[in-house]
Amino acid sequence: MTLSEQAQAIKPYFWARQRPDLRFRLIAALGCLVLAKLSNLATPWFLGLAIDRLNGDEVLPVWALGAVGLVVVYVITRLLSLIFSELREVLFTHVSQHAIRVLTLKTFAHLHQLPLSFHLSRHTGSLDRLIDRGTKAIDFLLRYVVFNIGPTLIELVLVSVIVWIMFGGIYALVITTTVVVYILLTLKITSWRLRFRRVMNEADNAVAGRMVDSFVNVENVRLFNNEKYETDRVDLGLSDYERAANQSRLSLMYLNLSQTMIVLSGVVLLLVLAAFDVQLGALTVGGFVTLNTYILQAFQPLNFLGSIYRQIRQSLIDMESLFDILDESGESDPANSPVRLQDSKITFDDVHFSYDPNRPTLSGISFTVQPGQTVAIVGETGGGKTTIGKLLLKIIEPTHGSIHIGGQDTKELSRGAVRDAVGVVPQDTVLFNDTLSNNVRYGRVDASDQEVTRALEVSGLNEFVAGLPDGLATQVGARGLKLSGGEKQRIAIARVILKNPSILLFDEATSSLDAVTERQVQKNLEQLATDRTTIVIAHRLSTIKDADKILVIRDGEIVEQGHFLALIETSVLFKSLWDAQQRSKENLTVVSD
Repeated sequence: MTLSEQAQAIKPYFWARQRPDLRFRLIAALGCLVLAKLSNLATPWFLGLAIDRLNGDEVLPVWALGAVGLVVVYVITRLLSLIFSELREVLFTHVSQHAIRVLTLKTFAHLHQLPLSFHLSRHTGSLDRLIDRGTKAIDFLLRYVVFNIGPTLIELVLVSVIVWIMFGGIYALVITTTVVVYILLTLKITSWRLRFRRVMNEADNAVAGRMVDSFVNVENVRLFNNEKYETDRVDLGLSDYERAANQSRLSLMYLNLSQTMIVLSGVVLLLVLAAFDVQLGALTVGGFVTLNTYILQAFQPLNFLGSIYRQIRQSLIDMESLFDILDESGESDPANSPVRLQDSKITFDDVHFSYDPNRPTLSGISFTVQPGQTVAIVGETGGGKTTIGKLLLKIIEPTHGSIHIGGQDTKELSRGAVRDAVGVVPQDTVLFNDTLSNNVRYGRVDASDQEVTRALEVSGLNEFVAGLPDGLATQVGARGLKLSGGEKQRIAIARVILKNPSILLFDEATSSLDAVTERQVQKNLEQLATDRTTIVIAHRLSTIKDADKILVIRDGEIVEQGHFLALIETSVLFKSLWDAQQRSKENLTVVSD
């Protein structure tokens, strides 16, 4: 992305068409910038006039004000410069904060529209840093390039012109030469220093990603006693950051020393020339002070040029990374898709899918689930059962064949319409680090407390909640770590009860529970599935005895189907799976005895 393309990309966020008040503030901020610079340029002149008046030298032009009046005007110009600068910051802050808010919200919403494959290939922590750095980079670029760097360069030109007019071409030449050499050397060294900053950013991203992964999976860390391993991994990234930071600081010393030598050379040469002119009577003492003030005014902003230039370069990289995310193609929905589905009949017609082109996951899957019917899908691990659920939810799309819900091809339905119609109880219920109430209410965010309480009663959690000191306000911890597996599963059921969908998908919803809890949760699931179209992806075959139809999948194909008892009598694969589970149960019973 070129600089002009980046400028066009950020323009709508700062020149908000729907906010005339923000456009007015932006224009007013630019006006305050001009007034602040004019006041700043006038300050040395009035100071020199005041000194000449005090020294008894003739002041040209002849001013009606005396020395005290000139000192007052000098103070006023300095005060005005400060006031206009601060007012500019206040005005522009409203604009920049609104732009950051809009851009952050847009990026956040866009990330939720990107396909699952994008998120699986990214560290959550690095995405957070990318958004943070990208939005701040845009604010920095506009604030410093428009309000600092550009005006400062213009001010340097004006100072050179003023010095040329007031003191002669040799002074202007020395100032201009010093500034040019300073800028060229700064850009050269700063470009060299950027390599260390790049390594620092990469190490920072790696550390952030590792920390977030470690905290998100803190239970696994504890289970495997791998706290030291996680600490060592983070320390490895921190050591890379430390090394790059030390190199960056050393290179900054070289930059600062070089800049100081150039500025001191220019200042000494100018002041020596001015001192000779004062001795020769060609320059007044007030003129000497005025020249010295203009020199300081010209060189002082240069002290920050190296760091600002480096930050500009880094900000351009950060901003480009952010817009690269925004350029990622999101999941598109077909036009004219119905908002809600009226029928719950599900049909898979010759569906093929593969994550890897050389290794098909599903091959020619065809089945129908009538409204109100319960169909179970069983099979060996890796056979493609969960993939069917992902296809139904439009998380992935079939490579061949079609899926119909209510007689409509899902390719012609929006993801929102499909996912509104389907309620999912997953094998592993992921909860937010929030209250119990808000986690249940995630099934329908506008549900009332009474509806939440009713959903908890139906899911069998009312006694559990009643025994909690904080009740519905209880914090469940990160990913619900403060709750048991059965309690989390019941919360998943309560969510679906609140959602009240016409289609249910149980994705091995009880496979991780103990036998007693499984029976209790299974009753809740059966109650929930009454009169609803239901697909059950099952691992434990004892949970699907009452299913209207059972599909047995092997290597991505339906190899057997029928009712439970019929499959036990006639099936080969299903019977072998059932016998294996029965033997496993018997072995567990013997061990426990």
